[in-house]
Amino acid sequence: MKSLLLSHLFLLFFLLGIPVMVVSQKTAQKELMDAGILKAKMGDFKAALKDLSHAVELDSTVAEPFYNRGLVRSEMKDYQGAIRDFSKVIHLKPTLAEPYYNRGLAKDYLKDYMGAIRDYDKAVLIKADYKEAFHNMGLAKYDLGDYADAIKDFSRALQYKPDFTEAYYNRGLSRFNLHDLSGAVKDFDEAIKLDSSQYEYFSSRGAARAAQGSYEEAVRDFTGAIALFPSDTTSRLNLALAYLYLKKYHEAIGEYDQVIETNPEDAEALADRGVAKHYLADQAGACSDWKLASQKGSDKAKGYLLKYCE
Repeated sequence: MKSLLLSHLFLLFFLLGIPVMVVSQKTAQKELMDAGILKAKMGDFKAALKDLSHAVELDSTVAEPFYNRGLVRSEMKDYQGAIRDFSKVIHLKPTLAEPYYNRGLAKDYLKDYMGAIRDYDKAVLIKADYKEAFHNMGLAKYDLGDYADAIKDFSRALQYKPDFTEAYYNRGLSRFNLHDLSGAVKDFDEAIKLDSSQYEYFSSRGAARAAQGSYEEAVRDFTGAIALFPSDTTSRLNLALAYLYLKKYHEAIGEYDQVIETNPEDAEALADRGVAKHYLADQAGACSDWKLASQKGSDKAKGYLLKYCE
């Protein structure tokens, strides 16, 4: 249930407030930076990169052109190039939090989670209330399976930003993975209060409620998730499974039908639709589904075939 909700600071140009040169080429460098920033804001990253690279060439002892070029490279998904630029900024201005944060973010996208954590940690040592850095550090730890420490980081982010929706959501995911289901539901509740437009929030709360055995509430959440994002197969499969537990077999079949219509190769949906048909005494339909699911690799369906159909 991992969410891809990385907080980021891409395109926060001039955030550092680093003064440009006071020598003769100051004006030329500033004009190039201004032009690059404007082009980046308009989405023309290649042209922005060219201008910012020229600004760097004018004087490589000034940090701001490297910083802005790093942001542009991040937007272009050139994370290795961005890391080099942010490293240069850190060399020139080691007391600034933002280049550590943005370098950590680039490492995060490269799945260098330990490297990202080190950079986020540097950022919060410099800027103690850096809520985005705490949040992303929690995400990196989540990716490493360190859910307990991730919870601590998300909680620190919420300490400095009580309405940090993503921090509630991701803390809820971490608690779910530690089987703290009531804590997970509470966090998902808070995320939904702050933003009821995200289908993942409803789907994840539904999963936590289903794990608690609260299937009626889970049905409402999965239904809400599907209303927001009708093509969400995971929520639909979970909704169908909740109906199975509630012994609402016709409703379960209806949801499995929609999944299979979209993806006829879905062995899980075929196997479980067979279960629903079995409980409705449609043994021929159940065996037909299990046979198809077995052909598509479902061991569960193979077991049902042996037990009920042969």
